[in-house]
Amino acid sequence: MKKGNIISLIVICVTILVSGFLLTKTKFYIQSVWSSMADNTITVEWEWKVMATPDTIILSVNIEETKKSTAEAQKAVNIKVNQIKDLIKKYKIKDSDIQSRNISVYPEYNYTNAWRKLLGYRANHSLDIKIKSANIENEWVGGSLIDEVAKIWWVIVENIAYDIEDKTPYYSQARKLAMEKAYEKAKELAKIAWVKLLKPISISESLFAPTAIYSRNSKMMMMDAVSEVAWAGSISLWEMEINITVNVLYGIQ
Repeated sequence: MKKGNIISLIVICVTILVSGFLLTKTKFYIQSVWSSMADNTITVEWEWKVMATPDTIILSVNIEETKKSTAEAQKAVNIKVNQIKDLIKKYKIKDSDIQSRNISVYPEYNYTNAWRKLLGYRANHSLDIKIKSANIENEWVGGSLIDEVAKIWWVIVENIAYDIEDKTPYYSQARKLAMEKAYEKAKELAKIAWVKLLKPISISESLFAPTAIYSRNSKMMMMDAVSEVAWAGSISLWEMEINITVNVLYGIQ
């Protein structure tokens, strides 16, 4: 073997050995730092709930029709969708507050003695109608609108829900209070453990959709309105619960 080749081989071997050593040291250093961080921390989790008054009613309806062809079925459904749009104009609800959730057309068959007979085509169109600023007057508007929508043949009232149009200030309030409580808890833990509490190393949060808090009577009225399509006055609820959980990792010394 030539002298030059021997030298090149030696250089390659030395490079591999040095790289392996450096990688091992780096890995050990990272593990040591992480172990040190993990050993010198306090993790605190705190949940906070804010109660808010809903300002929006969401009415979910489904329109369906079965005809001999897909075109006929879709046309029949569109007629009823336009009827509903005319109704919401009557109650001064904007077109932008009515949203299509699902549109589908599929064949329907009758299965008898292993034979399949085509009955027609069923078209479905689901809508969400948003009634904003749900004060006492607009709750009456919601009830009247549901009554009129339910009178349209083959229009099913699927669900009536409450919501809050802008949840940001409520989440901000809950977040602030949750962080304050988490800090108080971390200080208490540090004091008990005879350690010094440092700044947060990491912060994470979990947001939850608002939950409606109904009275027993309003729950029964809601069920009646959906199942029997009967509206006995306005549906009222107490409040909506907005929930946020923060998880804070504090350093300690």
